[in-house]
Amino acid sequence: MVSWLLPVRNGARWLRRAVDSGLAQCHDDDEFIVIDDGSADDPAAVLPSDRRLRLLRQPPKGIVAALEAGRAAATGDLLARLDADDRALHGRLDAQRAALAADGSLGAIGGHAIIEGPLGEGMTRYVAWVNGLTDLHPALLIESPLFHPAVTMRADAVAAVGGYRDGDFPEDYDLWLRLAGAGWRLANLSQTVVVIQDRPDRLTRSDPRYRRGAFERLKMAHLQARWADGPRRVAVWGAGRSARPWIRWLHAQGHAIPVLVDAFQRTTRRGIPVQPPEAIRNASFDHLLVAVGARGARAEIRRVLQTLRPDLMEGQGWFAVC
Repeated sequence: MVSWLLPVRNGARWLRRAVDSGLAQCHDDDEFIVIDDGSADDPAAVLPSDRRLRLLRQPPKGIVAALEAGRAAATGDLLARLDADDRALHGRLDAQRAALAADGSLGAIGGHAIIEGPLGEGMTRYVAWVNGLTDLHPALLIESPLFHPAVTMRADAVAAVGGYRDGDFPEDYDLWLRLAGAGWRLANLSQTVVVIQDRPDRLTRSDPRYRRGAFERLKMAHLQARWADGPRRVAVWGAGRSARPWIRWLHAQGHAIPVLVDAFQRTTRRGIPVQPPEAIRNASFDHLLVAVGARGARAEIRRVLQTLRPDLMEGQGWFAVC
């Protein structure tokens, strides 16, 4: 059984289209839960009459409180997400049900997306990046590899890691990292499953919880949890602006930086000389963090590492973090 979770605040003008797109894919025993997060308009006025549809109301508490209210009321063993201004495409739910039924290690599955609206260059690149991923786990510390409105999750997996958490960070990326940290696999279908509306007032554009620094703190917490058994020797590729927070963090957590490399800079960072990439070849370390944000740099570094250190596996021996 699937429980759709759709939080809404002042989105009545789009809501009917979103709800209809989900209900059209529901089985008879599924449910669609709309959580009104203190709307000034009236979501009930635009909702269809359908016994599978439930409307919950709460004061304006925010998306996390709305999602958690919906999750508490849900009775399905699967939770499907959708936002009020988006729409699920035909075949999404059956394909995600089938994928989750076929693989008991899979905790959450998304899919490709079409984005409509005034896309900036950054959003265009992000959508193309997610749509092009074949293995999400090596990409986990780069950006969120799942579109939140495209995801269907196991309810018990979400409950086991504590559900959605409220804080100064993106609630969806925080959940993906905790699911992965608990051993659940994440994946995307190779089909397009959702149409997402990009607007200037969309939370990902307007809410400070989605700023770069908030993502960095979640990545660092995820790594520190993986390395909880003791300090590590962590090589760093990058000496520019993207790498500096990571170098500071590694020092603050007591990790050693045996080698610091950069393709262009020859300086020092915290007393560590910056060396050319060839220094990686014979260096001894536990992990390598690649913290270079220039466009195209990650693909080039991946190619170089295959020559310099073919023993390192991305997502295990080395991690791209931006």
